[in-house]
Formats: sequence, structure tokens, C-alpha cells
Amino acid sequence: MLPSLLLSAFLLGSVPTASPPVAPAAPAASTRPTPQFRRYGTAEGLPSSSVYTVVQAPDGAMWFGTKSGIARYDGVRFRVFRHDVGDPQSLFNNGISALLFDRGGRLWAAGLEAGLNRYDDRAGSFRHWGHDPGDPSSLGSDKAWSIAQTGDGTLWVGTAVGLDRLRVDGRGFDHVVVAGGDATALGTVGALYVDAQGQLWVGSDNGVYRRDSLGDFHAVTTGVAGQALDAWRIEGDGDEVRIASSHGLFIVGKDDIARQVGRGQVPETNVLSSARDRAGRLWIGTQRGLFLQNGKDDPIEGVVNQPVLYGNLPGTWVWQVQHDNEGGLWIALFDGGVAYLAPGWNSVSRFTHIPDDDSSLRDSVAYAVARARDGAVWVGERSGRVDRLWPATGKVEHVLSGLRGDVLGMTEDAHERLWITVQGALFRYGDGKLDMVPASSQGMKHPLEVELGPDSKLYARTFGEGLFRVDQDTLAVTPVPFVPAEEKARWGSQITLHDGVFWYASDAGMLRLDRTYDHFEPVPGVTRGEAVDAFDFTDDGMWMARPDGLEHYHYDGDGLRLDRKVDAAHGWPSINVVDLAVDRHRRVWVFGRDGLWRFDPRSGGFHQLGLQDGLSNGEFLRGFARAPNGGIYAPTLGGVMGFNPNRVDEAVTPQPVTLTRISVRRDGELQNLPVPVSGELFLGWKDSGLNIESRVFSYVDPAANRYRFRLSGVDAGWVDTGSRGERDFAGLGMGDYTLDVMAAGADGVWAHLPVPLTIHVQAPPWARWWAWCGYLVIVVLLVWLALQAWRRRLAQRHQMQLAEQRSRLAEQASAAKTQFLATLSHEIRTPMTGVMGMAELLLSTPLSGTQRGFAEAMQRSGGMLLKLLNDALDLARIEAGRLELENAPFDPRGLVNDVAQLELGQARAKGLRFDIDIADELPHRMIGDAVRIKQVLLNLANNALKFTEHGGVTVRVRRTDDGLRFSIIDTGPGIPEASQARLFQRFEQVTGPQRRAGSGLGLAICRELVAMMGGNIELESKVAHGSTFHVRLPLAVAQEPPTVAATRGEGQAAGQWHVLLVEDDVIVAAVIRGLLERQGHEVRYVGNGLGALAELAQASCDVILLDLDLPGIDGFQIARLIRQREKAGQRLPIVAITARSGGDEEARARAAGMDGFLRKPLTGEQLTDAIAEQLGAPAADIQAHADGD
Repeated sequence: MLPSLLLSAFLLGSVPTASPPVAPAAPAASTRPTPQFRRYGTAEGLPSSSVYTVVQAPDGAMWFGTKSGIARYDGVRFRVFRHDVGDPQSLFNNGISALLFDRGGRLWAAGLEAGLNRYDDRAGSFRHWGHDPGDPSSLGSDKAWSIAQTGDGTLWVGTAVGLDRLRVDGRGFDHVVVAGGDATALGTVGALYVDAQGQLWVGSDNGVYRRDSLGDFHAVTTGVAGQALDAWRIEGDGDEVRIASSHGLFIVGKDDIARQVGRGQVPETNVLSSARDRAGRLWIGTQRGLFLQNGKDDPIEGVVNQPVLYGNLPGTWVWQVQHDNEGGLWIALFDGGVAYLAPGWNSVSRFTHIPDDDSSLRDSVAYAVARARDGAVWVGERSGRVDRLWPATGKVEHVLSGLRGDVLGMTEDAHERLWITVQGALFRYGDGKLDMVPASSQGMKHPLEVELGPDSKLYARTFGEGLFRVDQDTLAVTPVPFVPAEEKARWGSQITLHDGVFWYASDAGMLRLDRTYDHFEPVPGVTRGEAVDAFDFTDDGMWMARPDGLEHYHYDGDGLRLDRKVDAAHGWPSINVVDLAVDRHRRVWVFGRDGLWRFDPRSGGFHQLGLQDGLSNGEFLRGFARAPNGGIYAPTLGGVMGFNPNRVDEAVTPQPVTLTRISVRRDGELQNLPVPVSGELFLGWKDSGLNIESRVFSYVDPAANRYRFRLSGVDAGWVDTGSRGERDFAGLGMGDYTLDVMAAGADGVWAHLPVPLTIHVQAPPWARWWAWCGYLVIVVLLVWLALQAWRRRLAQRHQMQLAEQRSRLAEQASAAKTQFLATLSHEIRTPMTGVMGMAELLLSTPLSGTQRGFAEAMQRSGGMLLKLLNDALDLARIEAGRLELENAPFDPRGLVNDVAQLELGQARAKGLRFDIDIADELPHRMIGDAVRIKQVLLNLANNALKFTEHGGVTVRVRRTDDGLRFSIIDTGPGIPEASQARLFQRFEQVTGPQRRAGSGLGLAICRELVAMMGGNIELESKVAHGSTFHVRLPLAVAQEPPTVAATRGEGQAAGQWHVLLVEDDVIVAAVIRGLLERQGHEVRYVGNGLGALAELAQASCDVILLDLDLPGIDGFQIARLIRQREKAGQRLPIVAITARSGGDEEARARAAGMDGFLRKPLTGEQLTDAIAEQLGAPAADIQAHADGD
């Protein structure tokens, strides 16, 4: 059968009928070794389960040529490349049978209908070379079988019609002629290989040839006459060249003679591939299975197909066997995808039940094992079955069946009798005879384990019943006591004889059999009351496994001393321990119900074994058998696992770390960037979402691979990303960064990225040099503008300071003016009191008409002077903001009547009518400053009378929504419209005959007072039609006051009152005294405060008139002293009299204890009112009394 025909049919998808996989010749059962494979199929990401070829890229990634395209695997995921009808740069055809990475790291792919393809990793596209009938220099055929590259860089392609050589420029092919024939003489070239010397090996339908360095071809023969040699694949290692052919596997010697390997051991079928692993084992892939030769002189054994077993080779049609950089083995299968065998696959062997194989163990679950003295291993199984296993050959003997329950423990004694514990019973088996220890003997109802003790007796560990001694011959059972007796000691986990001492691990701690073999006692130095799950011995002590970790004790006299504890803080993986073993390297092997771990005391690290070590099942049960060579055989739920801990290889080959993908978001789309060969990555200023993927191409246990990243300028330290070999960098600012990556495989050895990646992030336009130049110009301009603004601000500040200075000066001037006016008022009021008072006294004496006229003129002049003085003071207070309103309930009708009474005399003197018009709905009492309202009305009424020559003046009062409206209406000459706007300004008067009769302050003060009360004043006037002033004031209505009794008793009738006058000015005192005495009162006069106190001490009085400005002690202090001397319930009325006009005198006087307040100059009427108010007598009565006198 021609290989080309068979292969052609295979690649096209038609699978020829083949005999089933051939089992090894002998033994027929499962033998050593037992490789356990990891499978990759379509479920894991392969595009097809038909895989033709496998190759490892320079960066470590694995590439597979399949029936449905190319797949790349990086240990995490598969990336698939297929033919796309709409993409001319995609793979030309999906059927890929050959892959090659050239010296430049470029991938070449060939296939039966695919021709030659080259993948451009940066562009992500393929370039295709195919056959063109019209172009003699094109590829000889689209059926391209194999590819190779020689040391000079020449690319060779084997096609269905011969051997082609790609020209240097890549624009055509040279068709190679061999041995003087034409280009087609070779026929189908299915295999190409370049050996260590750079020679090209060519395998074709018409033979195998070697092309030397001179370009000459030499035929390779088998040395057997008439035996043809073809080649499916030519492979080699070092100087060895192997030819896989349809006649078997051949190795070529230096004489160009190909000699067959394992004739008769490999079935008559197509050998398709071969490989040697690092240990020198030869793997042979055929169309009917995988075969293995452990050593040069060892037999070739088949890797038996066991489809139902986990870790089985997933197919039988092996296309290629290829090892990777770690020593792992990749098997490309036509009928099962890809199988992977880790470098440490031979660390653990598996023995289990194989369906339809009666020579295998009878159960897939092994409950117990025991070492036989002849090198075999006893295996206890479910349903009371016991088998005998020879691990070296895999031979199995079925010994016992039908014991009651599952086998729980076994041991073989010195007489080669097997002791078996099953559920609820203990048996002895020897010489084909089975004896049962009497049931429930001495309370031993549930035996678990039996071990030989130091006294040649057997000891049985039970389920919560303690320990029992069993006589090997009589089967007599005796319980062994614990001293002291502890319930927890009855629950044991392990019994072991070591160096003549019998050790027992229990829930109560570690115990041992005493030297008299009488009882078990605690071991000194070991913590009591804490469970020990398992133990094993070292040269100087022992390791113990407890629920919370490992403990190491060394021998210390008659006991033990703890010297090391490995808990969770030190890496303890929280194992449910069932057994412990220490190898000759002092490493501790921890068997758990969920795995097998190796602890290295030197490094302090734990390593878990898995499928990569050949361990297909890690669910261990208690009790293992140790062979004389150190090998361990342990029961699991998947059968018996055997390994030699002394031979488990710890050598590791750290794999390089590689950047595999870089992507950014650019212009709103996610784009993959080529990984820079130079190690420098340039990013634009608008690029975002940088993602960098890294891989350590370790396939021993991809899930255990770990990664760390560190970006200088961003990360303070290493950032551990676990098994995720990629990291996102969002928001990188402009500048340069250096990215370093570390990765570790399953071995835990960390490797660095060979060349850290330098990342240059472009500055945005606003941060480039020309932008900074612009910024500098802007800054200079801003500085200039800022200086200008600063200068303007300084000027403004200077202006403000000048304004503030002017304001302060104005305020100071105003305060000085106010103070001056107040002082002037004080100084004027005192003599005015004398002038006006004396005039009033003079008027009370008999006078002639002329004299009375003079006296009255004096009084009027004094009154006018007083009004001018008060207006000036009010205006000064208003300007200084010191004029305060005193709102209190008042009677609006009485107020208007008072105004009318005061102005009525002036009206009569001029022959004018003075009327009042008060609305009926006017409230009885309202809240406001009655004094200031009266002042406004008096000013307006006085002005009206002053300018009215005929007719009269009317004062009208009306209620408004928010208060009162006062209207003063006159029949005077009217005011021109041009003068109305400035009428309320200070010092302004209407031009006319009366222009000089006034200060021009009255209306200005009225406007200010009305504004302070929240109202307004308006003028309506026409020339020759009179004028009307409207005053609108917002006044609240006051509640009617309750009837109040007189505050000073029932009042006193008009009569003589005793008045004490305290006044330092003699003239003023004479005026006041004269005015009071004219009314019939008795007045005692003193000139200072001390005199007043002395006068009060000698005689009492009814009221005190107290001047505030006294020499020595002022009136305020005198008032306080008087109040302090008064007895409880007494209060002498004190009325303050002063010439002050500062504005706060009345409040200060009342605070000092005074009851009334009078401002100079005084009239007799004012004194009468003050006396009436304080003494509770009506003023009219007092005045009438004075008039009667």
C-alpha cells in the first residue's frame, strides 16, 4: 500500500478500515509504566478532533495543524485561524498537515489542498503560494505535504509531484532534480527533515535521500535486498535520525543504512511519528496506537487504550509525537484531538480495574493495601475481595472473595499469613485456609487495622473500642489498657512499630507501649488531649500531622521535644490527613482525602501532585504499603497509586515569560498592536484602555501558572494577578513607563520578562513644546494683564482708602459737629432757661401794656431760638445715625388736639382760622413715636401758618390700610412747581417775603423723621391756591390698656408740695424756684449733690428736681446713692433736669433710678406736668392752685 494513497485518503477525511489497537505481547494486563494523559478537544477550543501536526513556536506557544484550520494554544485558550471566503488574506485552505517556524520566527503552513502559506503576525494575515499551470516557477502542486528550512535559510517544500525550493525573493520555486532524473522522479515527498549538521533528509514514494552540505543527494536503504523504504515522517535528536514508514520505525546509521527498531514488537501498521523524551525513552506513534520503549535494550510496550479510564490516551491513530521545551509530550491524534503528557508523568503509577480485562484488579476502588514478603502487594477491595499485585509487571492474582463486608485493613506476618480486617470481623489467611477470629471476642467488635508488635503479637486498632492484642496462633484476644485511662485514647488513627517501640496515634495524642508490654502510655513532651492523625519517622525524631498542621519532634531522653510547627501561617493547606511518609531526602509526603502533597522542610513549601505527575486520583484512604526500595503503594478511590518518593524529580526548567498581545482603544475601537521586537511601545495621546497580555508557556499545570506585573511610575511594588496573565492600564498620562513582568509555572520558580517593555505615551497637543511656547506667551500676557490689574487695584484701593479717609473725616466732622452742637446747646440752654424763665416770671407780675409786650417778645424770641437749636440738633443726630425712635402707644386724637392747642395762639394772632378734621373711625390708641410725629406736624403747621396771610389752616387725619395719613392744608400763596423739588432739601426756602423767617431745616427734618418711621411725605400745591402736605405713616393699632390704679396712692390734692431743687447754676435755680413758688410750692435749694444728701438727711420732701451736671458728684451718682439709701417700699420721686442734648440722657437717667426727665429751658407748665405725673395729682389742679395764689 502506497503511503501517499493512504495519507491522501486520510487528509480528505475518509478513514480507512483499520484493525483495533494492538495490545502488548506480554503481559496482557496493564504494565509499568502507566502514563496519564490530559486531553484537548473541540470542547477545549480545538477546531477539530483530527489533528495532523504539532509544533512549538519560539516564544513557547503550541501550534496545531488540523482538518479545520490552525490552532494556537498558550496554556489558557485556543486561537483558531481558518479559511474565510470573503478574506483573501486568510488561510487558503483549512486542511493543514505541516507547520514550521523558520529562523525568523515566522509560521509556515502546508496542506493537501492549501499549498504553502506564511503567517504575518503583525498584520494578522496569510500570504499564499499555490500551483499555477501557466507559471512553471509556481509551486509544483497545491498538495503540499511537508516543509523544512536548512541552515542557509532556504525553504524546502515537499509536494505531490516532488521537491520544491522557494527562491530567495519569494517570487517563485525551483523544482529540484534528484539522481539525474526529472523533477517528478521523487514522486510524493511526504517528509522533510534537517538534522543537526544542516543536512536535508527527503522522504518520498521512491525512497529516502540525504542531501549533504554540497547539495548532493545520497539514497538511504534498509540494507535488506528488495525492501523498499518510504517515509511518513523523518525526525531525530542530535545525531540520531529516525524514519517513520509504512514498514515500521527505522534508525539511520552513519553508513546511511536504516535499521528497523522493535521488529515484531510493533504491529504491522503505518508508523507515523516518533520522539525521544528527556529520559531517553522512545515513543512511537502508529496508526494503531502509541508505543513506548523505556531503554535501548528494553522491549517496546504498548500504551494500552482504556477508553473508560480517566487519563487514558484519547485516541489510537497517532499522527505526530512532539516534545516541548519543558519535556512534556504532545500527541496529535486523528481520532481524539491532542493528548498531553507532563514531564513528570512517570512519578506515579496507577493500578485499577479495567473493564473486560480479567487480569486486572477486580475493583476500581482500593480500600487497603499491605506489603507481601515476596515483593507483591496485597490489595483489599469492596465486597470482601483480596487481590495480589506484582507492581513490576502489573500481574494480578485474584485470591479471596466473599468476605463479610469491605476490606478495611491488612498485614502479613512473619509466616506469610495475611491478616484481614473487614467490617466487624478479623480473618487470618494462610496456606489456602481462612480462619476468623471469634466475633466480639473481649469486646473487639469493629477492628480497623492490625499491626505486628514488639512482642510478636498482633495488635488491632478498632473503631472507638481501643486496642486489642491478638495471639497469632490461638487467635486469643486481649484488650490493652491505657494509663491513664482516657476515652479519647480509644479512638486511634495509626499504630506503627519502629526501632522496637510501638507507637499509637489517637485523639488523645501520641502514646506508646510501655517496656513491659502491659499498657499504652502518653509520650513525654507531646501535647496531650490533641488528636494526632498520622506520623512517620526521621533520623532524629518524627513528624506528626494534626488537624491544624505539621509538627516535628526530636528525641529528647525518654521523650520527644517539639522543635518546629508548620501551620496555616506557614503554608499548611488544611489537609484532611490520612497518612504521612518521610523519604530519604527528609521530605514529608502528606496523604489526604483530597490529594497528595509534598512538604520540603528546607524551603518550607508545599507542592501538590496531580495529573501532571501521573496521579489520576488523589482521594486517598488510610494505610499504605512501603516496598524495600522505598516505593509506596497507597489505596485510593481510583485504585492503587504507586510511586517512589525518593525518585520524584524536583528538577525544573523555568520557562521564559513572553508578551503575547497588546491592545488599546484607538479612535473608539479596540485594536491589537504588534508586540514590539525592540521592547518599545509608542502610544498616541488619545489611546486609552491599554491591555497587555503575558504568558509563561508552562503546560505542566496551566491553571497553576502565576503572574506579577510592575509598571514603574504607577506601581509601588509588584501587582499579583494570580493566574490571569494580563493587566489593564487605564488613564496613563503622558511620559515614559517601564513594564516588568514575572511569571511562575507549577514548579513555583519565578522568571522575569527578558527585556522590560518601555511604554512611551505621547503628550497631547496642549502639552507639546510648541504648546508650552504658547503657554509662555500667554503667561507673559497674563502677567502683564495681572500687573495692569494690580496697578488698577492699587489705584482703586488708594481711591477706597481716600474715600474711607474722607468718610472717617466726614464722620469725625459730623461727630465733632454733633458734639459741638450738643455742647453749644448745653451752653445756650442754660442761659436761655434764665432768659425765658425770667420772662415768664415777669409776665406773672403786674405790667404795663408796653412792658408786657416787651416780655412777650422776649418769650417768642427765646422760643424761636430754641426751635432753631432743636432743629440743628435733630439734623445732626440724624446724620450721625444717633437719633432713635421711641415707639409707644399714644392717642392720635389727643396728639392732633395738642398740636392745635399749640398753634392756635399763632393763628389767632394773625387772624387765621385753625381747624382740625379727625375721622370717626380713627383708633383710640396706636403705636408710634408720638413726640416725633408731633414734631413733624408742628413743623408743617407752623410753616403753613407762617406763609398763610388769609383764610386758615386745617389739620386732617384719616385712617389708611397700614396706618394714618395726616394732611396739613393751608390757603397760602402756594409753592411754584420749580421750587417743590428742592423744598425738602436742607437749608432751602421758597423765595418770598418770608424767606428769612426760618433756617430752612424744618421740612428736611420732617422728611428724615418720616422716612425713619417708614412713611413718606408728599406735597400738592399750586400757586395762589394754597398747599397740602400729606404725611403717610405705617402705624399699628395698640390694644386698649386696662384700667390702672394710681401708682402713687390715690393722688394728692392741689396744695403745697415740698420740692428739693439740686442745681449748680444760681440763675437757673432762681428761675425754677420762682416758677414753683409762684405755684405755691415750698422749694429748698442746694447747689451740689452732697448738699442734697445732707438736706435729705435733715428733712423729707415730696419730689427732687435733680440737675445732671453737678460739680463733684454728678446727678446720676446722686440718684443711685438716694436709691441705695431708701428703705424697702419707699421711693422718692426724682425728676432729672438738664441742658444736655446728646440724645441718650433720658435713658441714662432712668437707668440711674430717676422717674422723670425735663430738658432746659423750662416753663412753669412743664414743671407742673412733671410734678403732676410723679405725685399723681392732676396738672390742672396744681396749675389752678398756682393761679389762685
